[in-house]
Amino acid sequence: MPTHLKHQIEEQTTKEYYRARQDLVEQDGWRDLVEELKNLESLYNKLDSIESEKDLWFAKGQLSILRQVLSLEDTTKRAAEELDFI
Repeated sequence: MPTHLKHQIEEQTTKEYYRARQDLVEQDGWRDLVEELKNLESLYNKLDSIESEKDLWFAKGQLSILRQVLSLEDTTKRAAEELDFI
């Protein structure tokens, strides 16, 4: 396959990926999920509920995952803008 065709296919696949991601974050169900995750994030942010080092590391891991999911919409928008897909 010629290089220029391969590049066009990869670019189209990337555009489809970002369009699908954008469609996802525009759904009502996504908004509901984000609200629930924000509530969980505020629970894990409370240091007074941490009783041991093990609990601290667990909460830290949970917060890391929650923050990744909560930033998905903004990360997707920025990446699509940088690639000029929006």
